[in-house]
Amino acid sequence: MPIHSATHSDTANTGSRWWPEIASRFGDLCKRWVNTSVACPVARDRDARMAGAFLAMPLLLAIAALTNHVLAGEMGGIVSMVIGVLALPMIFCGALVMSKDSRKIGLGALIAYGASICAIGMASPMPNLLLWLLAVAIPLEAWFIYRTQRPLRLAGGLSVAVLIVLLAATLQKNADVGLSPLTLLASLAYCATLLIRIAIGLIQRVAVARRDDRVADLETAIDGVVVSLGADGLVKSLSSKAQEQFGIARNLLIGTPLFERVHVADRVQFLGFLSDMKRGAAKANVDVKLRCVAPAKTSGQPHHVRFATYHLSAVPHSQGEGFLVVATDISQAVADRSALVAARREVETVEITKGRFLSTVSHELRTPLNSIIGFSDILLQEICGKLPDGRQREYVELVHRSGNHLLSVVNAILDVSKIEAGAYPIHAESFAFKDTVAMVHDMMTHQAAQKNVTLCDRVSPRIGNVIADNRAIHQVLINLVSNAVKFTETGGVVTIDAQIEDDMLVFSVSDTGIGIAEADLKTLGQPFRQVQNDYTRAQEGTGLGLATVKGLVGLHGGELTIKSVLGQGTIVDVRIPRSGRIAANDELGDEFAANIVDFKEISDVKGGSHGEARKSA
Repeated sequence: MPIHSATHSDTANTGSRWWPEIASRFGDLCKRWVNTSVACPVARDRDARMAGAFLAMPLLLAIAALTNHVLAGEMGGIVSMVIGVLALPMIFCGALVMSKDSRKIGLGALIAYGASICAIGMASPMPNLLLWLLAVAIPLEAWFIYRTQRPLRLAGGLSVAVLIVLLAATLQKNADVGLSPLTLLASLAYCATLLIRIAIGLIQRVAVARRDDRVADLETAIDGVVVSLGADGLVKSLSSKAQEQFGIARNLLIGTPLFERVHVADRVQFLGFLSDMKRGAAKANVDVKLRCVAPAKTSGQPHHVRFATYHLSAVPHSQGEGFLVVATDISQAVADRSALVAARREVETVEITKGRFLSTVSHELRTPLNSIIGFSDILLQEICGKLPDGRQREYVELVHRSGNHLLSVVNAILDVSKIEAGAYPIHAESFAFKDTVAMVHDMMTHQAAQKNVTLCDRVSPRIGNVIADNRAIHQVLINLVSNAVKFTETGGVVTIDAQIEDDMLVFSVSDTGIGIAEADLKTLGQPFRQVQNDYTRAQEGTGLGLATVKGLVGLHGGELTIKSVLGQGTIVDVRIPRSGRIAANDELGDEFAANIVDFKEISDVKGGSHGEARKSA
């Protein structure tokens, strides 16, 4: 690479580096003159631009004085330039750093600027083009600082007044406007700075407008208030939802500590929340109660103060100053959570009371029932003498049968209560499942024969021994077979099938009975729930049998599935672990699925059909 090319490139790179550095340092210098109590970012930027104008104002006036041929040897000109360059910026910047409201200081500086232009114009030997440009540009200088239209009217009036003074001075001197090379160069340079600053201002205005639109859209979509907090906890800015949420105008909240709005009981949590963010945490969350103003419920008071629970989620601000906090009102969620806890406690209390009641009632009923059953049995056996009248035997049989039925109901209620409370004892043991099925078959044969219902069992020889509670499995089979026989009409078939699938004991009780409607399947297995129709109303039952079955299967860690078609029959499938993985203290889980499918007359799992079973029984 040629030496001169390299030198030119280095010079360009150096220039591209030192110019942003100078601009950045000048911006930092301007920000130091802003009062620390000004929390709003927009106001701080405005005051920083005002400080920059204070620092640049004497420089413009000095250039204007030099172009008016003020010679360096004139003591008066040198003194005025020194005073203007050094005194004016210090005076106004010092007033700016001490004042919370910069509007009066800005107005004073603007008047001083206009008066200085008038003084230089009246003292100059001839009219000066640069002074006229400075006078015309007064409204632009005001717009560069405030970026709003309201100060333009005052600046425009001042500009007209300065132009009138310059015009009067020009007419009095009766001389041509000076166009020396220095004046022309200074005027062109000032016009160039005006054009550049106008372009930069318009570009920034468009960018800020677009950003404000995006931020407004984002804050509208967020269900909460977006708060910009300084590192000291002061509110710098708030989203438009602040007044709706807190009931206070945003300008009254800006510049105040958010800490003051936190309930006393939650202030320690809030300080810990701020401490985490100051230590450099990537994110912090806290739930605190904030003081809000809400309309009063009575007409006597315009408003009342309340504390609403807010979830504060904070991240570091992208500009490196303070934090960005999203405050979401969760008062309703907290109220709902408290109501849910209260309702749960109430339900638990009701369940405990119900369990105690059932235990007491069951004990009090069992004692007299055992006596009724025992003495009626003695009377039926005629141990103490024969019954002289046939009606007496009929009545005693009725008492004996009713006592047994009532005792079975009491036992079922107590079993369901124990299962729901998780207090039903499960004793795992190894036993031959086929023997249990045979015992149930023998016990239910008489009941099935009374209705002329065929009862058969098909147990796979691969089953052998299983590990489970023999008494509980026996009760499951008894309840299922009893229900199947009860709801199967004369000439029907009830079948017990069993086999091993993936180390699971799978057994089912199927029938060709009345079946169950689809709508009723979803309620089966709940205590005291029965399918209601003309046939079932004629049958005895409390709706506890299937609930007991469901609970016992759940305590074994198994599954219960019911398949049925109205008018064709029902199949109840039970799956429990063969290796005895008991879940005695676990919850029973969700309601078992009502798996509704077409009833198959030809069994594809157990082998054979009901017709074949009827023939071979």
